Amino acid sequence: MKIGYVISFPFLYLAISLLEDCLAKRSKDIYCGACLALIDEVNWDISQVDPKEKIQVGSFRIDSKGNQALQEIPLARSAVHLTEVLEGVCNQMSNYASSTNADGRRSYVRTNSRDGSAVSLTNIEITGEVHSQLKFACESLIEDHEDNLIPAFQTGLDNMPELICVELMDVCSKINITDFIDANRAVRTNPAKAADVTDEVEEEDDEEEEESKDEL
Repeated sequence: MKIGYVISFPFLYLAISLLEDCLAKRSKDIYCGACLALIDEVNWDISQVDPKEKIQVGSFRIDSKGNQALQEIPLARSAVHLTEVLEGVCNQMSNYASSTNADGRRSYVRTNSRDGSAVSLTNIEITGEVHSQLKFACESLIEDHEDNLIPAFQTGLDNMPELICVELMDVCSKINITDFIDANRAVRTNPAKAADVTDEVEEEDDEEEEESKDEL
């Protein structure tokens, strides 16, 4: 019996190591996906604010000359608006699901469009577990980096995913960004496949309705 334990120990150690590697990789996938989804959602919210809408910032105190140190800035990228957006953005993680590309790399895609247009749900894994993991990762990232996130979004730079997810948070690589963009573009630009999925669901509903009528 003692010999058996000695022989099996290396295999047990190997199995545990492989499991830890798998969980670590999965964890990084989740945090990268949450970061990229977070940026996509925040940028969308910013784009929906009227560029002409302003907010006053500064001090309302009157100086010795009777003036107030106030200035008007665009609301969209103000700290006030961005703080409000970040407080609720992680709830949007329920709109995302995992997808694996031809090279075996996992990414995360939005499963419903913001404008109501058709989307393709081919090769998509939608689970409550993924939603929970993405939301937890999103909340953790904001909690750890909120002080740097708001100034980053205020810059309005085009390379926000690289600036935040690669350089600031160190949870993604540049290839992850490309995969995220490609996967989400594919979901939105395959209306024919989306229509096929919708048709299949409608056909199943029709069949169930006919069966119910027959039974009556």
